[in-house]
Amino acid sequence: MWRFGRLHPISFINAQVLGPDGVLGSSLRIEAGRIVDLNTAPQLKDLVIDLGRAIIAPGLINAHDHLELNNFPRLKWRDRYSNARDWIADFRPRFKTDPALIEPLSIPLRDRLLWGGIKNLLSGVTTVCHHNRLYRPLRYGFPIRVVKRYRWSHSFLLDSEAVGQEYRRTPKTWPWIIHLAEGTDADAATELDRLDRLGGLGANTVIVHGVGLSATDRAKLLDKGGALIWCPASNFFMLGETARVSELAGAGRVALGSDSRVSGAPDLLGELKVAYETKQVSLNGLFRMVTSDAAAILRLPRAGRIAKGLPADVTIFSSRHDQPFDHIVAARRSDLRLVLIAGRPLIGDPDMAPVFAAARVAAEKVRVDGCEKLMAGSLVERLRRSAINEPGLEI
Repeated sequence: MWRFGRLHPISFINAQVLGPDGVLGSSLRIEAGRIVDLNTAPQLKDLVIDLGRAIIAPGLINAHDHLELNNFPRLKWRDRYSNARDWIADFRPRFKTDPALIEPLSIPLRDRLLWGGIKNLLSGVTTVCHHNRLYRPLRYGFPIRVVKRYRWSHSFLLDSEAVGQEYRRTPKTWPWIIHLAEGTDADAATELDRLDRLGGLGANTVIVHGVGLSATDRAKLLDKGGALIWCPASNFFMLGETARVSELAGAGRVALGSDSRVSGAPDLLGELKVAYETKQVSLNGLFRMVTSDAAAILRLPRAGRIAKGLPADVTIFSSRHDQPFDHIVAARRSDLRLVLIAGRPLIGDPDMAPVFAAARVAAEKVRVDGCEKLMAGSLVERLRRSAINEPGLEI
């Protein structure tokens, strides 16, 4: 997807390069779209960028999104639901009558998917897992990476007993993803056992939400080697509570997802803040949920960490706090100094113009939440041709 000839090597210096357990070093060198060195002096022909102690993190991973639903407002018709089943039922009679559903659906699918990609890019995400069909626009030329090696079922509500068959069709090296136990009622509490009886609980099982999981269920999920994708903002909005994740997170078996804007936070940065407020997981645990742990759960060996030889998928954050992990959890979209995918800059601060030039990427001025930024010109042109009106983005 991102292939180019020999480009100008770049050395970022005076930085805090962040790994899952803390700061790895103070410099990062990138060449031809890959990380070639950490903690080495710039070479003679390098473009040298002094980051003034800014944080260099792996590109963030959003483990759960419905990319085509991010132009919708947050919607519900009851103060609280006991099961997602009832929330979905409330949508069905309104698709032909409610402007809040009719107007967003009038936008072409290609543009709605792109809108989801822009939402993620502006929050520092370089890889997203889409929970639906892998539509053609997601396969070719999408602005960020989309997980492609996975299989999925929606839920027991929509797929019933067929989930067992779908799990068995999934290669063992791929994740199989399903909405499960998305409720606080007795039905939600039975779903993990039901999945186990159907033979769908294994080391590549990834359940989304899991609000109704008991302590016994969580222990069983751990014992089977499965994992959870946590979407706390969505859970609180719909159900009034969220999953208990401490034990799973301690074992590296939780990734964070933003869901869509129909129920979730505006983006992954917002979801991180809600997750932090639950006080279930440490700051570095939250960081792992959007980097290394997410990569392990989604079977992405080349994502979620900074290491020599890996693609230069990097998100650089302004340094505003004393502790390095604070920068990520407290970050706003305006705090993103630069986002690179395979060394290609897509959005960044104006003083990152030399990075765009070194990567041979034409840039245009935009504003994000009132702050001036640079965006890859090819992406700006796509946005001009689309029906996208991302809140806070001015072109």
